Amino acid sequence: MIDTERPPDARSESHTDTNAKTLRILVPINATEASRWGIEYALRQHRKGKHLEVVLLNVGEPITQWQVLRFRTQQEIEQFQAERAQAFIEDASQPLAENHITSRGVFKQGDLVFSILDAAEELDCDEIAMPAPHRGISSIFSNNIALSVRRQQRDIPVVFVNSEGMPG
Repeated sequence: MIDTERPPDARSESHTDTNAKTLRILVPINATEASRWGIEYALRQHRKGKHLEVVLLNVGEPITQWQVLRFRTQQEIEQFQAERAQAFIEDASQPLAENHITSRGVFKQGDLVFSILDAAEELDCDEIAMPAPHRGISSIFSNNIALSVRRQQRDIPVVFVNSEGMPG
């Protein structure tokens, strides 16, 4: 697991109560725009005055296809995934840093659903913010990871959010 932390700008004055409990939100991210909806949710919570820490998680699923492994070693694939994760995390953390929200980037290798749930527990998160699942005909073409995470959820609630960061 690779873990990076990005503190908010130290020069900023926070408008939240420093004695308030910090709400730690896990936001699984990847290359899709929808994975950033959880960041919008965090920004919305921040504007409401909640003290936040956001954990940006990228999961690299193990590659087992012989066509890929024939040309690259597992170590090379994992290195590539870790580098891509760092790029995703840096990009996703920008709006958080601009709003003086502490964020932390984490890369895990493993099964997507269980890595999300395990990271939420290991990092003592209060919520997991994920894009709302597709509805209607488009759901046929989606793997609906968010629904799988909610079905397997443990003690940490999964909050489905839309593109504006609204739960629902």
